[in-house]
Amino acid sequence: MRWQGEDVGRIRQAGKRPLEIASNKTVIGIGSTATIKGKGLRLNGVSNVVIRNLTISDINEGVIFAGDAIAIARADLVWIDHNRFHNIGRQMIAGGFGPTTNITLSRNDFDAAISIPPIVTGEHYWNLLFLGVPETITIANNNFHETSGRAPHIDGAQAIIPLVNNYFHSTNAQHSGGFFHAVVAESSVHALVEGNYFDNIETPITTGSGHIFAVLGKATGTMPSICLTALGRRCIENFAIPVPRVNGFRLDEIVVQSFGSLPR
Repeated sequence: MRWQGEDVGRIRQAGKRPLEIASNKTVIGIGSTATIKGKGLRLNGVSNVVIRNLTISDINEGVIFAGDAIAIARADLVWIDHNRFHNIGRQMIAGGFGPTTNITLSRNDFDAAISIPPIVTGEHYWNLLFLGVPETITIANNNFHETSGRAPHIDGAQAIIPLVNNYFHSTNAQHSGGFFHAVVAESSVHALVEGNYFDNIETPITTGSGHIFAVLGKATGTMPSICLTALGRRCIENFAIPVPRVNGFRLDEIVVQSFGSLPR
């Protein structure tokens, strides 16, 4: 099928107008091919929402600022699980404009390989962007691949983010100059980065990131006792193969202290 100019215009407008999801709703795809194509979802001022087993794709690919796959604002108790994101013009998941609390992203496939790139040939840059105040977002057991950045980018005061057991992978040669990056956390963010595998990633964590606690390789010295004291368990190591040329792994004890003070 060949799209005419008027048809393309309607498709792009559809991508900018997401489907609104209300509180106390579950959006679940039935079967392995369940897909929402050309349109995203918005969770605005809601609580108790589940989004599972969907592919969300083809939202204005190559057109920056032309629609998110999932936009979250002023939301609480949201579980986004076992979904696939592909060919998205803007963010795969965007959170901001007020609190984004008790959000979990788990076992999702963030497929950033694209044919019409906004930034880097073949790789999408606008992946996860979180700007809410406050923020408590768990990012666990996800697959990020062929991305050139923002996986995730986290900003906003009072942000406490565990990033756990994710797999970051690039099949391309590492970009020169450290352009490719996964985790960016601004100055007010407390990010606990554990058990992740960075495979052929130029910059797993940017050096300018905020408060980061991330063990690279085997925990040595006083590191195990830091987690035992604050969290009641040992630190979980991250792995980066090859060793990153731009290394933002740090051990800011203020992060584990923040997590240790949370209710259990």
